[in-house]
Amino acid sequence: MRPFILTFCLAALPLLFGFWVNETASHPPTTAYVATRCTRYCYAHACPHATAANSPAYVRLRPLYRLTIAALSLGGRGRYGLVNVVFYLLLVPAVLLWLTYGTLRNAQTLRQLKQRRA
Repeated sequence: MRPFILTFCLAALPLLFGFWVNETASHPPTTAYVATRCTRYCYAHACPHATAANSPAYVRLRPLYRLTIAALSLGGRGRYGLVNVVFYLLLVPAVLLWLTYGTLRNAQTLRQLKQRRA
């Protein structure tokens, strides 16, 4: 039972942090283009603010970004949001939780086996 509780607490931390960041952001989220900063417009239109001078990693990874967007859009533009949510908010966290729980459970089992030997 202890690995399950620890796994749940570890899983809640990034969610709580994300909630805190969104609630305390100095600018409200918008999909409109703003010349002085990135917004959700940049997410959907390959950020015009990013240049090789100020963001070399983004410029180099832009083809991978486009490929990811294309893969998530396979079901059509209308399903992009649904596939994005399912993949990034359900599938990836579920796999990570499963791996974390398995690791913690195995660590607990190994400790118990060591105690039996001693």
